[in-house]
Amino acid sequence: MSIHTKPQPSLCQHCTMSDMRFCQVNKSKVEPKVKYHKVYNKSDVLFGSGQIFDAIYILRSGSAKSSVLANSGHEQISRFHYPSDLIGLDGFDNGSHAQSIKFLETSSVCRIGLGELDKAMVNSASIRYKLLQGMSHALNDEDKFLLSLNNMNSAERLSSFLLDLSSQFENRGLSGNVFDLSMTRVDIANYLGMAIETVSRLLTQLQNEDIIEVEKRRVKILNFRKLNQCLLHEREPHILLTAKTRQLNNIQARVA
Repeated sequence: MSIHTKPQPSLCQHCTMSDMRFCQVNKSKVEPKVKYHKVYNKSDVLFGSGQIFDAIYILRSGSAKSSVLANSGHEQISRFHYPSDLIGLDGFDNGSHAQSIKFLETSSVCRIGLGELDKAMVNSASIRYKLLQGMSHALNDEDKFLLSLNNMNSAERLSSFLLDLSSQFENRGLSGNVFDLSMTRVDIANYLGMAIETVSRLLTQLQNEDIIEVEKRRVKILNFRKLNQCLLHEREPHILLTAKTRQLNNIQARVA
């Protein structure tokens, strides 16, 4: 169940995300393209795998997860989304979404239809650049994620995840020391490719070493230096070729 909010003239002007990534462009060109925003409840689905690609979305508040369904029926979480993230870019690949998006808490998004997006890209170099920047950000996130799965042990993956969350919140003007986990431990285990028992054991270990404090879903990082030291070795980056590379090429072709 979602709550539809009528278009408002000052939607972009008064949005707290207006200075972030895609929104940080000429407001007179962006605002008419945002047809509406919606507020979604926890567990609502924005779109499902296989759904026709007809819009991109900007996460205005809250958080969400991207997931794909394996042939076995197992859900694999591929990314967590936070305010100012662009959602739906996977649809540029072949005209339909490969992933499903489910909200982890009460969240709101702004929707920009594909037709309106095409017109905006023709009229604004800033919008073209921000869209490509958003795709580049998604590519970098996926490469970092795959690198962690391939080259880090469980303790390193969890430490890297917590440090990344800290950076995500800090970059959005929030506390990077104390934050709430909107995802469950089951989701964290799924995303990091480990058992939930391993996640719980490692969190307890980090608490016992006075590196973090955890109370329900609230995490407080007590010692960033020690948390960084959990990433034991420098890793050689791999060249990771993913489907998102094709998406970037498709966007470049669209704006050319």
